[in-house]
Amino acid sequence: MSEDVAIALTDFNKDFQWFLRSREELLLKYEDKWVAIYSKKVLDTDENLTTLIKRLKAKGLQPEQTLIQFLPKEPIEAIL
Repeated sequence: MSEDVAIALTDFNKDFQWFLRSREELLLKYEDKWVAIYSKKVLDTDENLTTLIKRLKAKGLQPEQTLIQFLPKEPIEAIL
């Protein structure tokens, strides 16, 4: 694995951990929206994932290097 990939994965993991710690606060602001996070900051939000991705690209950002999560009003239950 190249050093650049290792750094990107480490940064992505840091953003995901921040998201988990901040989820309740984010849910109050961005309920039922997609949230784009980079460097522990919310870059943009939208109710529509496709629209959010288009806007990120229009801003010159790379969605594939951005943590994008949905914040549902109701918890999602998984049946395993």
